[in-house]
Amino acid sequence: MMRSDNSCLLSEPATILMTQPTEKQKVTQAQAQAQAQAGLPSWLISWPTALLAAVLVFAIAAILLAQDYGNVLDAGRQRAQSLAEIAAAHLQQTLSAVEVSMQVLDRPPAALTAAGSEPALGPILARVMRIMPALSDMQVVDVDGRAIVKSEQGVAKGGMNAMAFAYHRDHPGDTIRLDWQGPTTADLLISRRISNGDGSFGGVTLGRLDPTYFADFFVALGADRATLRLADGTVLVNFGRADIADSLTAVESLHGLPLAVEIGLDREQLLASWYSKRDVGMALAASLTLLLFGGVIFLRRHLAQITDLAALSSHAAAESAARSRADEISRRKSDFVSQMSHELRTPLNAILGFSEVIKSASFGPVGQPKYQEYADDIHYSAQHLLAVINNILDLSKVEAGKWQMMEDQVTLDELFDALRRLASERAARENVELSIKDLPANMILRGDKRTLVQIMLNLTINAIKFAGPDRQVDLEVQAQSDGSLAIAVADHGEGMTKDELVRAMRPFDAPMHGAKGKKQDTGLGLPLAAAFAELHGGRVELDSMPGLGTTARLILPAERVQSVH
Repeated sequence: MMRSDNSCLLSEPATILMTQPTEKQKVTQAQAQAQAQAGLPSWLISWPTALLAAVLVFAIAAILLAQDYGNVLDAGRQRAQSLAEIAAAHLQQTLSAVEVSMQVLDRPPAALTAAGSEPALGPILARVMRIMPALSDMQVVDVDGRAIVKSEQGVAKGGMNAMAFAYHRDHPGDTIRLDWQGPTTADLLISRRISNGDGSFGGVTLGRLDPTYFADFFVALGADRATLRLADGTVLVNFGRADIADSLTAVESLHGLPLAVEIGLDREQLLASWYSKRDVGMALAASLTLLLFGGVIFLRRHLAQITDLAALSSHAAAESAARSRADEISRRKSDFVSQMSHELRTPLNAILGFSEVIKSASFGPVGQPKYQEYADDIHYSAQHLLAVINNILDLSKVEAGKWQMMEDQVTLDELFDALRRLASERAARENVELSIKDLPANMILRGDKRTLVQIMLNLTINAIKFAGPDRQVDLEVQAQSDGSLAIAVADHGEGMTKDELVRAMRPFDAPMHGAKGKKQDTGLGLPLAAAFAELHGGRVELDSMPGLGTTARLILPAERVQSVH
C-alpha cells in the first residue's frame, strides 16, 4: 500500500504454494455464479421453500373454505329462523281469525233458547265454518254442558270437552283455549267462553281444528320439513320430507298459546353448493401446488444447466489460469536457474581457480601474501555458496511444513552480537557501515534463536547488498503501542518501486537493482525471512521509495516479547 509520503509499504506472506479449490468448492462456486446470473436467491428454489409454499396454498384454501362453510350454515340457520317466524305468524293469524269467528256466536245459550232462536243460529254456524275452513266442526253448549246448536257432525263428546268446559266455567275471560284430543288424532279442540251480560258463565263455544289444513301452506313455505307441536314437545303433525338425516332447525312459539312450529332445512342440500366450491378449491390448490413444484423442477434443471455451463467455464478459466501459472513458474524457474548458474558458478570458479593456484604454487612456495588473499576469496566464495544452498533447503522445509521450531529465550544483545559477527565481513567487503542504535536492555525475545538470527541476517545482508558502497545501514528496535516489537533495517540505496516490492517478496523472482541490473540476487533471502517470521506469528514489512532507500521491518507479536524488570 502507499503511504502519505508516496512511499510503498508491503507485507506479504512467504508461502508460495497456492491452495487450489476442491471439486466441491468449484461446484459451489459454479452454483453461486449460476444463481447470480439467473437472478434467483438460493432459498427461492429449494425444496423446503416449495413444500412450505404448498402448505401455505392448502392452508389458505382450507381457511377460505372453512369461512365459506360457516357462512353457508349461518345463512341456513337464518333462513330456517325466518321460515319459522313466518309459519308461526301465519298460525297465529289463523287462530286469531278463528277467535274472531267464534265471537259471532258470543250469545248466552239460555237467551237463545228462551227466545226460540235456536233455528236461526244454525245458518250462522254454517256460515262461520265456510269462512273458516280450518274449523271442521263446531257446537255451542250451555251452562250444563248440553249442546244447544252444532254443525252437521259436531264435536264428539269426550274427556277433552269436559276439561275445556270446566276450565272456562272456572276461569273468566274471552281467550280461546287449545286442547289436544288424544294420541289417536292430531286434531286440536278450540274452545271459547260465553259470558252473560253480568259476566257470569253462560256456556262454551267448541270447534275442532285439523292441523293437516296447513299442509299446503308449509309446502308453499319451502321448508324441507315442518313440525307442529305443543309447548311440552308433543308432536301433532309433520310436514315435508321424513328422510332428512341431518337438518338445521328453528323453533318459534305462538304468543299466548301452547303451540310451536319447528322448521327444518336439509343440511346436505344447503351444503351442496359448498361441496362444489370445496372440490373446485381443492382442485385449484392441487393445480397450484403441481404448478409450483413443476416450476421449481424446471428452475432447478435450468439452474443445473447454468451451473454445468458455469462449471465448464470455471474449469476452462481454471485451466487457463493453471497454464498461466505454470508458464509463470516455468519462466521464474528459468530465470532462477539462469541466476543460480551465475550464483553457483562464480564462487565455484573462484574456489577452483584460487585453489589451483595454491596447489600449483604458481607464485612460488606457499607463504606468499598473495596466497592469503586467494584463501580469503576461497573462504568467502564457499560461504556464499553455502548460504545459497542453505536458503534453498530452508525454504523447501518451511514450504513442506517440516521446519522444527526450538523455543528459547534470546536477549536483544545476543541477537545483535550474532548479527554483527555474521554480517561484519560482508559489510566490510561491500564497504558498508553497520549502525546499531541503542538497544532496550529490558526486553527478551521468545522463539527459535537460530531462526531469529537468520531473519535478521537475511534482512541485513539484503540491505548491505543494495545500499551501495560508502553507505550506512541503520538497525533500530522500535516498541509498538500494542506490545509488539519492530526491528527495522534501513539502507540508503536506490530504493524500489511498488512492483519491485511485490517481486522482492516472491521466491525466485528478485528484481534487478542498480544501473542496468548489475546487482542480482537469488530472490530467496526476503521470502525466507518472511516465512520464518510467520512461524513466530509475526511478519516482514517492506517500506521503500525510489531514490530514498528501503526499510525492512521484522514485526514480532506481543506474546513473543517479554520485559525484564
